[in-house]
Amino acid sequence: MNELVTMYNHQLVTDSRQVAEHFGKQHKHVLEAIENIKAENSAVTKLFYETTYQAGTGKNYKMYLMNRDGFSLLVMGFTGKKALEWKLKFLEAFNAMEKAIKTPQITPNPHYRTRMIKTAVKDAADTAAMIADTFGIKKPMAMTAAMQMVGKAYGVDMTPLKQFIPAEVSPSTLTPTKIAAELGILNSKGNPNPQKVNAMLKDKGLQEKVGPDWTPTEAGKAYCERIPYTRGNGHSGYQLLWSHKILELLKNDDQEAGRQS
Repeated sequence: MNELVTMYNHQLVTDSRQVAEHFGKQHKHVLEAIENIKAENSAVTKLFYETTYQAGTGKNYKMYLMNRDGFSLLVMGFTGKKALEWKLKFLEAFNAMEKAIKTPQITPNPHYRTRMIKTAVKDAADTAAMIADTFGIKKPMAMTAAMQMVGKAYGVDMTPLKQFIPAEVSPSTLTPTKIAAELGILNSKGNPNPQKVNAMLKDKGLQEKVGPDWTPTEAGKAYCERIPYTRGNGHSGYQLLWSHKILELLKNDDQEAGRQS
């Protein structure tokens, strides 16, 4: 389709011979139509450029180049189903060529790609350090989040690097509800009782209430990570996820509390 349109003097153009051929007209009649348009209004002269083409005999003949506006003006009066089809095809060719020249053509450069991967890895490390410091979480968890964000930003697949992230010796994955379920701390309805767990963690000096959220104390930071969350209703804040080491710590207290009661 784009053979209907070409680039000339920094403009997209078609020519009078193409119009004559595809609209089923003699070239001399197309030339006459263009010259009549130019004669009627000198302002449209810039829409058409007179040039020549060489016939098979070697002789040069007149033809016109025209931009999108010149083409539209010329074929405005052409009627019939076939004429409409070719109007649409020419305009489609103008649009496709315009889009093509506006789209950057990037030649793959393996050296550039390698440098980009190196930069992405370095940025992932820097981002992980910032996440760990800002949110008070352990480096492996921060690195997992950083690799996902940076990889997406650079368009680099960082999956092969995830195997090098050190596993947590005691990963922080337990919510108060899960702790309650693990320890059998239940409410009157037989369901896990996270409120009691939170009270136990507070009594143990491991967390304290700051605003609506629980925050770890210095002692509690050895057992948990502070993770941001956003609920379905739009409320956001932080929650504490506890490592499995907390189970033994609370189990003894719960058993002592049970004996005392």
